[in-house]
Amino acid sequence: MSSNTSPTEILTTVAGTLVATQRYATMEAALRDLALSAVRGKTLHYRQRIRRLERKYATDFDTFSERLQGRATPAEEDDWFAWRSARRMLADWQESYRDLSDERAR
Repeated sequence: MSSNTSPTEILTTVAGTLVATQRYATMEAALRDLALSAVRGKTLHYRQRIRRLERKYATDFDTFSERLQGRATPAEEDDWFAWRSARRMLADWQESYRDLSDERAR
């Protein structure tokens, strides 16, 4: 594929191959499963980031936040921002997963 190939063309090619090899009945089913797989990967990534921080500080985010009030080090603040971001991203990806799963059920 050339460098001018769009992401849509790439996904269409992959889905078309999956349908041609009879792994999926339709392009839509193949694309939905590809999307679900990508979203699952993202949720796993953010869960792992959250777990690493939970292990590092031996607590959950809310308790960690309370502990830092008025006395956080710069490194702890950085971790707090990363942790908050990971929680938000996880929630967003989980919502995307639910939306895709709901579409699949229709």
